[in-house]
Amino acid sequence: MSSVNAQTPEDVLKKAQELWKRGKEQETYQLCATYLRTHSNDGQLLHFFAGVLEKQGNIFGALKHLEFACKAPNPQNRYFLDLAKLMIKQNMYLEAQNVLNVAMKRDPADPEIQAQLASTLILNGLFDHGVKLFNHVMVTSPSDWQRWNLYAHSVAKSSRPSQAVALFEQALEVAHAAIKNKQTLPVPAPKPSEVARIEINRADLLKTIGDKKGCEAAIRAALGHSKYFARAWAELATLKAFGDDDFAAVEKMIRSEKSKLSKTDLQHLHYALGLAYMTRGDGKTAMDHYFTANRYQREQIDYNEESTLGFLKKLPDFFTPESIARNTLRETGDEQQFIFIVGMPRSGSSLLEQILDSHTDAFGVGEIRTLPNLLKRAYGDAFPSLPAHEKLLADPKRLAMFAKAYRDEVLRMLPPEAIRDGNPPRYIVDKMLGNFVSVGLITMAFPNSKIIHSRRDPLDTGFSCFTHFFGDGHKYLCDLREIGHFYLAYRDLMTHWEKTLRPDQLITIDYEKVIADLDHEARRLINFLDLEWQDACLRFYDNKREVRTHSALEVRQPVYQSSVERWRPYQKELAPLIEALGIKPD
Repeated sequence: MSSVNAQTPEDVLKKAQELWKRGKEQETYQLCATYLRTHSNDGQLLHFFAGVLEKQGNIFGALKHLEFACKAPNPQNRYFLDLAKLMIKQNMYLEAQNVLNVAMKRDPADPEIQAQLASTLILNGLFDHGVKLFNHVMVTSPSDWQRWNLYAHSVAKSSRPSQAVALFEQALEVAHAAIKNKQTLPVPAPKPSEVARIEINRADLLKTIGDKKGCEAAIRAALGHSKYFARAWAELATLKAFGDDDFAAVEKMIRSEKSKLSKTDLQHLHYALGLAYMTRGDGKTAMDHYFTANRYQREQIDYNEESTLGFLKKLPDFFTPESIARNTLRETGDEQQFIFIVGMPRSGSSLLEQILDSHTDAFGVGEIRTLPNLLKRAYGDAFPSLPAHEKLLADPKRLAMFAKAYRDEVLRMLPPEAIRDGNPPRYIVDKMLGNFVSVGLITMAFPNSKIIHSRRDPLDTGFSCFTHFFGDGHKYLCDLREIGHFYLAYRDLMTHWEKTLRPDQLITIDYEKVIADLDHEARRLINFLDLEWQDACLRFYDNKREVRTHSALEVRQPVYQSSVERWRPYQKELAPLIEALGIKPD
């Protein structure tokens, strides 16, 4: 240890970089950690070590060391940029904005800082400010395809995504020009895989706004640039657009070019084939691919089932009827009200949101992470699970700040068309399904708002979850037994909320009943919200709003019966799910 500490930071950094290139991950970690215990103010080494920690999955440690790097003597701009980018990956948008504001004060002329700040402003709902700053940046760097892509991608994720269509076209035009004029441009020409990524981002946007034909064309263009862009194949399968040549191309890659593919690539390709074969009517072959895809995904996920289920089981102890009544905020009735749609994924929630958004007094903002992000900022991680959290729950000032911050952030997201006569809609619909864990806190913070529990048959829910790809935040969805265990914990918690809340606060809507009698269930839903009936709620498929979920294309069609009891032909393959749920199929 003494020999390490006797070295200069430059020597340690050089050695650490060499070790990392040779794949000596643990030795790299030990070298950096040992030296930084006694030399904790070297920005370059702190920055490098943060990168090591991020690649190892230690996000908290990476954030901490990037913060230290920013506070070290003579910090570089990239320390602030990398800290902000990592925060954005963790949905810490406000924190990222604060970091970039500091960076701008240090170096207001840096176009990369300007572009990242513009992006973050848009993500934080400050759309006009972000666009104004982006336009300033692009005047000074019109040939930078990376910044055009960032601009387009940021707007696509905002409340005004349709404005990103022209921006993606501009990004692609500049990218292709950069390829033709490699020697004359100040930025590196994009690789084929990078152009493919712009195309797939454009495809995501076109799917969101309902342009299925344009979406397929963009996906095909992405594959034209790089057939190894595995996610593009999965997206093509969701459009039900797989042809014979597509089957052949993907199966050949898996069979003879496996060495060029990562586990994530293989996961996407097997999901693509699973959905494509299911669409073709070959369910047995489809299930084989789904099992393979989920196995690849599960191998890359660190999921602690015992901890997750234990957390859900303890929540009723914190949110008893008495504690909710004692700590609920008082509202005047003039505050902005919300509808929270909660439940399991693939439970019919997008259909409910589409019905509600077709009413003139409701506006859907989709699956936003605003509430869980604010909850984490206001109450910390794993809240509530510790004895000390009882005191936090009884803090009215903290709860009031949490409620105000949520209202302010969500109202900033509203596009101009949601404002009528200077006023927002009566209800804003938040469809982050995972908020079912926070129903108690939601009721305390927004006592006049409404909670809609979107529920579906457990076997159909589990089957649909298993046969759809989910990214971060759904770690329990790639193993049939784990899906079953989680569903039971979710069901028990929702039973607690249903017993605890008043009938005018929470309603449960069963997907199967909506499919069987749309008119009755839609009227029941609108009546629960104390709104006047509007026939447009039955013509939800005519609604041109943007949809950012797996059901983006389905909710643009009338209801159909084929999604009920889809699990039944696969009873044998679903045995682990059926056993975990404790169900005996008839």
